[in-house]
Amino acid sequence: MINNSSRNRLTSIFATIGTSLLLAAQSQASVGTAIQLYNTGVNGIGGQLPNATADSHYALISAPGAYATAYTGNGSDVYPWLADWPNSRWIGASTWLNEWLPSGNYVYRTTFDLSGMIPSSASISLKLASDDVCDVFLNGVATGIATSSFGFTNFSAFSITTGFINGVNTLDFRVNNGDVPPSNRTGLRTELSGYAVIVPEPASAALVSFGGILLVALRRKPSV
Repeated sequence: MINNSSRNRLTSIFATIGTSLLLAAQSQASVGTAIQLYNTGVNGIGGQLPNATADSHYALISAPGAYATAYTGNGSDVYPWLADWPNSRWIGASTWLNEWLPSGNYVYRTTFDLSGMIPSSASISLKLASDDVCDVFLNGVATGIATSSFGFTNFSAFSITTGFINGVNTLDFRVNNGDVPPSNRTGLRTELSGYAVIVPEPASAALVSFGGILLVALRRKPSV
């Protein structure tokens, strides 16, 4: 027969085990990972693309006239644009970024996949430069992010913390090329990073449930 002292010691031991299981499982369940994102003007391993090269990570989905491809160019040649550096380069609708292009909206799209991650936990940090104003849309919805009309001399920093969905997400950058004069130079520069929590494995979820049930059972057990 177990006396009160022994019962209390066992209760304490099981409570400690339950708490440890719960904390360990919650730690496993909240493991985060980087979202696969690409800066403008880089290849699949982050190296700079050569001039006049199509940027495979950014599609030009809408533009005035027949322009249909996003090209990397030498933004350092366009005064007073922010100079290129190893992490990113300017992209535009022409193989020569110094070319004056028709006024209107140029929409560049990049995509990223949140499969296996929890969308509500995702966040993205953005550094943007553009000529002229750039508005940002996540999955077709305006984020409220916009650069200034002189946003080509320096990066502006922003973040997105809502609006993500499971699977493939779209991130659109709508760059407006001003109509004074009727044509002008235009381009986009981005540096992106993101993070999301991985969907917990079934074993982690089971540990959370077991630890929680054990603690509840111990708390409800009447003292003798």
